[in-house]
Amino acid sequence: MVNFGEELAKTALKIGAIKLDPLHPFLWASGYYMPIYNDNRMLLQDPKYRELIAEGFVSKIEAQNIHFDVIAGTATAGIPHATTLADRLSKPLIYIRDKPKDHGLRNQIEGIDSGSTLEGKTVLIIEDLISTGGSSLKAVQAVRNSRGIVKNMLSIFSYCFKETENGFRDADVDLTSLLTYNVLLEQAIVEGKIKQAEFDVLKGWREDYFNWGEKRGFPKGVKKSFAEKWRETVSIKESILCAGLDPAEYGQRADSIPHGISKLEWCLNFIEKVAPFSAAVKPNRNYIKDLSRGETKRLVSRIHELGMVAIDDSKLVDIGETNDSGLYHAQEEGFDAVTYSGFPGNTREVIEQAHPRGIGVIPLVLMSNKEFEPIKNSRIRGLKGYEYFALHAAEYGADAIVVGAPSPTNHIKDSEVRRVKEIVDDTLVLMPGVGAQGGDAKYIIEVFGRDNVIANVGRAIMYSHNPSGEAAKYKKMLNELRIIA
Repeated sequence: MVNFGEELAKTALKIGAIKLDPLHPFLWASGYYMPIYNDNRMLLQDPKYRELIAEGFVSKIEAQNIHFDVIAGTATAGIPHATTLADRLSKPLIYIRDKPKDHGLRNQIEGIDSGSTLEGKTVLIIEDLISTGGSSLKAVQAVRNSRGIVKNMLSIFSYCFKETENGFRDADVDLTSLLTYNVLLEQAIVEGKIKQAEFDVLKGWREDYFNWGEKRGFPKGVKKSFAEKWRETVSIKESILCAGLDPAEYGQRADSIPHGISKLEWCLNFIEKVAPFSAAVKPNRNYIKDLSRGETKRLVSRIHELGMVAIDDSKLVDIGETNDSGLYHAQEEGFDAVTYSGFPGNTREVIEQAHPRGIGVIPLVLMSNKEFEPIKNSRIRGLKGYEYFALHAAEYGADAIVVGAPSPTNHIKDSEVRRVKEIVDDTLVLMPGVGAQGGDAKYIIEVFGRDNVIANVGRAIMYSHNPSGEAAKYKKMLNELRIIA
């Protein structure tokens, strides 16, 4: 016998129709931050998913001996599933708007003539998602206002809030859901989507869900800054390691992913291996341009599921709507921040575009490549180039900056790094290319502070025969440097 709740949970978690992330909560339409996001519309994409839902509804109808004359879908998400079920059972179909139309015949119920009613008809209402139940009970009332009878409602998923159960009881409607919140959490543990600590947080969410976000630093309607996300993650992970992800294709260069392997699967495997030791993963956009929107979202979702922040290393360098397009894609894919080059002089514009999208901006300020030397020494409005970039980052509220460390093999000077510190003060610093002995990391941590450095390590971990072991080594080394800093 099919356990429709478990099967639906497996499917929803697999395709991302339901996401669980207590560390990076989702902003609901109500303005509240919640640790779960549900998009049952994704279950429409495959006939197998629609069939699973229809079979589940039929199973519930038969098991509970539900009798009805008409099937009604709630607009809009309940309509396709109501349609599938009505066709399967050869029943009449109607759908219910959230409110009457403001034009034409001003119908709220579609599928019956505006001059007729549902008098004497028992209506089974199909919903996709039940949260507090307010909109669902409005649908019940709309049917009853049309003299119809409602005794039952079926839904795909319900959070099973106590007030929801009380509301349906008071309305004398029997609510049955294929998948409930408790079953979802249990299956998420089985599938390895969440850990026990996250399970405990998610389990307690329903006890005070409207205040849950604010108690964790997410006031209603307020987005957490990238710096806040980073520092919280560092505290939880006890690590400042950022794993760079630059997956070169086979034959592209000496170091590359193996021949014949899926780049997406290789990246997901890498993320799994470094997650216990890293606070962030930084995919380089130039190495993953061949991934689809869905694949990139899957990548970022996995980074978040494993408790890390995701940095889109795009190095945006353009103007106006073009930059905003890059930020739009970063937002859609779920990234927490993007890297940016201030060469066009529009740092303020980019930050003003990014922050309403919940995206942090990390401008390049002092690069170690030899070609940057004349740029850093050029004069812009009386300042050296690197000073000008640092000043714009500080003045306009950049979330972090990129700064290289001095070494015998590059042009960066101690005085320049300290001048940047003087300008940006407590701003986070993304430090690329940590060396094997950590000398550069030690220096940057001493200058900018033990909790202000995002220490990126790329190929040394990524192409190691043992990425987990290398990530563990770098985490330990960086933490030792933080202690003595």
